[in-house]
Amino acid sequence: MNNKEKLLLLIFSTLIIGCAETIEAEGSNSKEEIKEKLKKIIPESVEITSIEETEVEGYLEVNFNGLESLYISSNGKYLISGDIYELTDTGLINKSETIRAKKRKEIVLGLKTDSISFTPKNIKHEVYVFTDVDCGYCRKFHSEIKGYLDLGIQVNYLAFPRTGLESDSSKKIVSAWCNDDPHSSITDLKLGKEIEYNLCSNNPVSEHFNLGQQLGISGTPSILTTEGRMIPGYVSPKELFELLNG
Repeated sequence: MNNKEKLLLLIFSTLIIGCAETIEAEGSNSKEEIKEKLKKIIPESVEITSIEETEVEGYLEVNFNGLESLYISSNGKYLISGDIYELTDTGLINKSETIRAKKRKEIVLGLKTDSISFTPKNIKHEVYVFTDVDCGYCRKFHSEIKGYLDLGIQVNYLAFPRTGLESDSSKKIVSAWCNDDPHSSITDLKLGKEIEYNLCSNNPVSEHFNLGQQLGISGTPSILTTEGRMIPGYVSPKELFELLNG
């Protein structure tokens, strides 16, 4: 079950047990009015971070902390889950993904976190890769790191232990960041080797993990480009280079 499905389940569960009022109004509502109405039907644990205008007349985008966005009509009557597409003469344009990419790009440009970066001599492209040292496809990705570097792709690793921050995988990847030689440490871990635990307090793993959740990441590797495009799963050096040039 993805984050959006979890949110909808929470909303519908709340409605079923009668702990909420129906969102229903005539005419247009202010963003604050819509937010207050939504807060009556969503669990207290779900935080509404913003309500923003969209290019689709009559609909607003509702953003949540750590969950995917939903859309609501400006009269507060209709709540929509799913992407919005624009029909053009040349085909469909996913307007929702365009909005998400713009937000992800803003996040990338504002990143001031400590990544483990593998840098080529001549940088042509740069990507951020959410990784887990115990993930098979993350290991496959790293086994070809030279191929990415040879094509001029800088790889900046961000930590995303899929089993959570209290897991053994999390302790391993924290130890890589805390090691005096993080590049060798993360390489050893991705080769299945053991390294000595070093759980320093100033590591960025929880920051990376929370960022990944904010971006809706549920699996690794997840590749984020500097243009805000999210590429899920393993992609070979050649394929990634072509995607970045496209």
